[in-house]
Amino acid sequence: MASGNGNNDWSTGLCGCTEDCRSCCLACWCPCVAFGRIAEIVDRGQSSCCQMGCIFCLLGLLLLNHASLIVSMGYRTKIRQQYGIMGGSCHDCILHFCCERCALCQEYRELQFQGYDVSAGWEANAAKKISGVTMAPVGEKMTR
Repeated sequence: MASGNGNNDWSTGLCGCTEDCRSCCLACWCPCVAFGRIAEIVDRGQSSCCQMGCIFCLLGLLLLNHASLIVSMGYRTKIRQQYGIMGGSCHDCILHFCCERCALCQEYRELQFQGYDVSAGWEANAAKKISGVTMAPVGEKMTR
């Protein structure tokens, strides 16, 4: 379920990799890990980083990257829907086809902007929320 009115923009630009060099390096050199971490947070722990990263990697190796693009762009669409970010599935597909690593990096930064420690995984983020550490509620956009 989308929050907001769908008129929000991404917290950083597609080429805003210099805003977080760690996620940029991760997305450039280990996109399977970056995607796995994104998927685990977006799926709220229903999938694991390792599981989704392996699927991404295997699809990329077996089908010359085209199948992994479809999977990764689907998660971009989920992020947009969860946070009411403007755009469409066609645009998501084009971004992942032309500039997948930049798209993954932007998605990683967006989840961080939403209050997640993406590298920690879903369970650690859920535990922070339960223990009272301030974290953005899932599905709601923080003000900029």
